[in-house]
Amino acid sequence: MSKSIPTKFLNMLPVPTLVIELKKECLNHNIIYSNNAFSNIIGWSLEEIPDKDHWWQKAYPDPTYQKIIENQWELIMETIDPNNDSFVTMTINIMTKYNGVKRFKVNTELKSALVDGYYAVTFEEIFEPNK
Repeated sequence: MSKSIPTKFLNMLPVPTLVIELKKECLNHNIIYSNNAFSNIIGWSLEEIPDKDHWWQKAYPDPTYQKIIENQWELIMETIDPNNDSFVTMTINIMTKYNGVKRFKVNTELKSALVDGYYAVTFEEIFEPNK
């Protein structure tokens, strides 16, 4: 990790957070940091999800659901205004390492606000009301 990521600050956050290296030359970006909340709630280690491709295999193990998420992402990206929008938000199901599938509102940073050349992804768990 060549730039200084504020790990103490990120570990204070109560929501799972990943920091990802932005690579213009390819779509398989490296995941370089996960905070404590990510480890506690979602569970995958950086060794298990070193990049976007590995993350997709762990988070969305069903190929049909992967395709749905990919199509939804593409639709959202077509409708954003890159000059004014700072985040893309999707509500999706994610396979956690220890607790099965959970629902999250996922916010993906479009502009590097934290550190140039990197972007953050946060995962806000959605709790379903008791039925």
